[in-house]
Amino acid sequence: MDTPNTPTENPPTEESNIDLSKREFYINREISLLRFHLRVLEQALNDSHPLLDRLNFLLIFSSNLDEFFEIRVSGLLQQAVLHEANPGPDGLLPSEVLDQISDTCHQAVVKQYEILNNRLLPELEKENIKFLKENNGLKNKPSGSSNTLKIWLHRY
Repeated sequence: MDTPNTPTENPPTEESNIDLSKREFYINREISLLRFHLRVLEQALNDSHPLLDRLNFLLIFSSNLDEFFEIRVSGLLQQAVLHEANPGPDGLLPSEVLDQISDTCHQAVVKQYEILNNRLLPELEKENIKFLKENNGLKNKPSGSSNTLKIWLHRY
């Protein structure tokens, strides 16, 4: 009779014979993190979020992508340059991961700008929230020293 403190021996199952060296059981950590960042970007399209929160998701994505390149991509580049051609548990070489990151990020940045320019900015403008662009909307902008410009900007 088993008591709660007595460990029982589990019979071997088919699951216990799984070969954990198979690469299909693993996801590359950089690709996984990038997919997470893409899910953050998708939140900028979710109309159930308030408009300014959707803009914030876009800003978070941008910040996350900057950090991703500063930390993760730079590490992969260093491995590729140093010819550390050891594949990870997922079976991918650093150069293969970099290729996937490049393709994914190019598409993501295009999507990011489409969301900003074609969805969020027009919706913000409907709410009378406008972003001034350089040399656009700054009528009567003072010329001269940066201090004069700071004073002018502070008034607005």
